[in-house]
Amino acid sequence: MKRVLLFILIFALALSLVGAKIPKDTLVIAANTGILITLDPGAVYEVLGAVIVGALYDKLVDFEVVNGTLTPVPELAERWEISEDGKTYTFYLRKGIKFSSGNELTADDVVFSFKRYLLMGKPSSWLLPEIGINKDNMDETIRKIDDYTVQLVFDKPYSPNIVLGILTNSFGGIVDKKEVLKHEVNGDLGEKWLTDHSAGSGPYVLVSWERNQHVILQANENYWKGAPRIKRIIFRDVPETTNQRLMLEKGDVDIAWNLIPQDLEELKSNPDIKIATFPGHGNEYVAVNCGWGPFKDPRVRLAIKYAINYDEIINDVMLGYAIKVQGLVLKGYQCYYPKNPFKQDIEKAKKLLAEAGYPNGFEVELMTTDTDRRKNEAVKIQADLAKIGIKVNVVIMKGSQMYPKYRKQGHQMVLAGWGSDYPDPDNYAKPFADYTVHQLAWRNMWYDDYASLLAKKGGFERDPVKRCQIYEDLTEYWFMNGPFAILYQFVEYFAYRKELKNFEEAFVGYSAKTPDFTKLYKE
Repeated sequence: MKRVLLFILIFALALSLVGAKIPKDTLVIAANTGILITLDPGAVYEVLGAVIVGALYDKLVDFEVVNGTLTPVPELAERWEISEDGKTYTFYLRKGIKFSSGNELTADDVVFSFKRYLLMGKPSSWLLPEIGINKDNMDETIRKIDDYTVQLVFDKPYSPNIVLGILTNSFGGIVDKKEVLKHEVNGDLGEKWLTDHSAGSGPYVLVSWERNQHVILQANENYWKGAPRIKRIIFRDVPETTNQRLMLEKGDVDIAWNLIPQDLEELKSNPDIKIATFPGHGNEYVAVNCGWGPFKDPRVRLAIKYAINYDEIINDVMLGYAIKVQGLVLKGYQCYYPKNPFKQDIEKAKKLLAEAGYPNGFEVELMTTDTDRRKNEAVKIQADLAKIGIKVNVVIMKGSQMYPKYRKQGHQMVLAGWGSDYPDPDNYAKPFADYTVHQLAWRNMWYDDYASLLAKKGGFERDPVKRCQIYEDLTEYWFMNGPFAILYQFVEYFAYRKELKNFEEAFVGYSAKTPDFTKLYKE
């Protein structure tokens, strides 16, 4: 039966390759699959890989967008309880959930999945240790209470949104212990087999991954939430965005995954194509080294922020596919603070420079990476700062050259970006404001104890209202004193065929949460 199924699916793929109309129960996606390394939930760390893994596996909790904010909701766990001291989380599993193999999902599978992830030591393996659970203490901190109850014990009373947010990462996908161990080779915990096979309870099962050709998923008819209307998903390897666009227009694919803003603008006139945009999970910023010359003075740092024309960067460089968010916390996250205090004010910027002792400006080096977008942004910033007398020498580098220099505080100014590892304000407050964690604030030599204190405090506040007030206070202080000018928040965007319905609901929250393909259907 498996061979017959595989033949049918490959035949369906072949039909789409020669331009036949895609069946209503089949979703074909054009994407650059060359980024894929593994489809093992304990090892995957690439965005497209996480998308596929998200369709194959369920987690204890997941995110849903509730009133515009990413909010943890139950998935395999029907509910959870948090101890009075804030350290112990007890998860009560739904009963009767089966893996695609037919095996029942129990607490043994949850404990095995988390311990397996820690033992494998893959790129995401810092996430659980970040909140106190590691391979040395996992037998005490990951506990089976009974067949349908699991406890996780953390070292400190972190804000629940941090803990639950981290558990929504791909490593939280629960694997079928019995099935995985059947394929273990030389103690690898089934890693080699799970690279291109699946053993989950999610809505889809992995049928085939042919490198640089396609990935085929088939609906899990026994899925506990109900069988998906889309019966198969085919990710076709189409590295060139131009080809993705052409195939979308011809109807050879339903979704183009990697288009650029210029493509989207041109597709807007096509009545057969729809465009969807969502708040992204990263930002673009300019930062100054507070240990270098003029930037030691907060008035100079403030002058930089008032010299930049943010609207022109968003509209001209990003063609509108960006959101003006100048604060620490991204739109769509808990404690998002919508204030944007900076707009280009040349006179105010010049006055601040004069007060700091630089009435004629100064010369500075701005380093950035070699993408077209960054080059265009750098030229725009260069022109803006020239209006207040600052001569910017732009230095373009490969990322492999720039980031090591940046991490050693070897810059004067830098144009870069930051992306989320978990969608919580803590994932921005710490790097941007707490120098003691040795991330962005430290790289820019902003050694501010007050900002560091507030960033730490926010990470442990369990009352959502009090927590948001902490981040509001921190953001206001950071605006006036910090070394960062946030240019924009990224936007996630997709183009898809009009026959595909419910796309916005299925994809909202991408890429902090993986798309819910079960919500898609065609007319």
